[in-house]
Amino acid sequence: MKRLYAFALLLFALAAMCSAENAKSTISSSTLTLSVHDSLLMALETNRSLAVERYGPEINRTFIADEGSVFDPVLSSDFSAAESIGQRTSGVGQFTGVSSRSKTANLGISKRTPLGLNVDLEASASTRESNVYTRLYSTRLGTTLTMPLLEGLGSNVNLVGVRLAERDVDISEYELRGFVLALAAQTEEFYWDLLSAREELQIRLRSLDLARQQFTETQDRIDVGEIAEIELAAAEGEVALREEAVIDAHSALEKTALQLLRTLNPPAENLWSLTVDLIDSPSMEITPLDSVETYVAIALAARPDINQARLQLEKQELNIVRTRNGLLPRLDFFLTLGTTGYARTFSDSLSKINGDNFDLTTGFVFEYGLGNRAKRARHERAQFRVEEAQAALWNFEQLIELDVRTAYIEIQRAAKQITATHIATRLQDAKYLAEQEKFRVGKSTNLLVLVAQRDLTQSQLDEIRAQINLRKAIMRLHEAKGTLLDHHHIVLPSPAKD
Repeated sequence: MKRLYAFALLLFALAAMCSAENAKSTISSSTLTLSVHDSLLMALETNRSLAVERYGPEINRTFIADEGSVFDPVLSSDFSAAESIGQRTSGVGQFTGVSSRSKTANLGISKRTPLGLNVDLEASASTRESNVYTRLYSTRLGTTLTMPLLEGLGSNVNLVGVRLAERDVDISEYELRGFVLALAAQTEEFYWDLLSAREELQIRLRSLDLARQQFTETQDRIDVGEIAEIELAAAEGEVALREEAVIDAHSALEKTALQLLRTLNPPAENLWSLTVDLIDSPSMEITPLDSVETYVAIALAARPDINQARLQLEKQELNIVRTRNGLLPRLDFFLTLGTTGYARTFSDSLSKINGDNFDLTTGFVFEYGLGNRAKRARHERAQFRVEEAQAALWNFEQLIELDVRTAYIEIQRAAKQITATHIATRLQDAKYLAEQEKFRVGKSTNLLVLVAQRDLTQSQLDEIRAQINLRKAIMRLHEAKGTLLDHHHIVLPSPAKD
């Protein structure tokens, strides 16, 4: 299986880096100017959490070689030397001292094939001498073939470990993709949160200006005796309340800016002191939606988590292949064939390998555990895990459809809220102007004017929040579909399959 995903992801990172140069160029000594698109590119290039997550697929890929190493040839060798001193008896009852020395060197190479066949090639040389007989050299070449006939037969069984490691790589790649999508969603949400906080601060400041103007006008009218001095307390208290609201809004703006800066991690030495300037507008043109069933179908194909669930099911089905084969008894056929040359010198023993001295051993090895409880338990456990993975997959499918349908409804609600809040703002503005005019001609009170100002401020806040909520709702629909980056024309490569 050729997996180009990690390499493609590296290329994507490099492409993102090049694209992010435009974002970098907008970093002045103290200001970072960004669009949503620039924010996503910068986060995908420089976010530190993503830099950590990118190691996952590469680490898991090393396990493929680890599992495949069982099919690598293994070279072995050994050397031994022995000496013995003893006695032997002759036919007439006399004992004779016997001493002998021997040296043996062995060299072998063995290999296991995916089919299950084990091949062992052996070469050995030995010398033996004694005070009873002269030195003798022997050289042997041999091979042993062992073939499983039941348990362990077939590449589909013996390659399960490799296939499982490959699925783990695929899963980690989808995990990385899911992390990238989540990071993009978080980045865009922080962007709109910051924009919302900025707009709220501006509305609060305008509201404070209105309260101060009302306080000044109230003071002037008290000075000329048009209204009672008691009216000043309400105006003064309202100024204090709105100053408090401005302080809170400014604090929320700064904290949200820090969250966005942490996510983007822009290449600037003065990271935490940067001022973020957002250039996208909260308002947008509302376009018709496709059918929710279309979005559900896209999500079921594109979401990283559903693809992970499918791969988990594949892993458990691979385990079934291994445990089912493990229920079979062991029945191996083996064949050992060798030839040996004997001589009084090493070179002569080599030349006599092709002589008449050979050995042949063949037979079968049978093994079966009575009851076979452990293997049956493993197989039963694997079957349950397949059922569990299938149930998890069905559960994911339902949850994904719930996510998509919920996001779809939220877009419809947010779009309607924009119209409603816009109308409400227009009416509250007219109400405030009318109340203010009535106050100036003595037909209203200071308190009623301040209440009208509060209502206008709240309607303005509701309107900007409705616009931001629509932006977020659209983002969450694309996140639920797994197409958020595609929506912003940033394409991630998909994991390569066979």
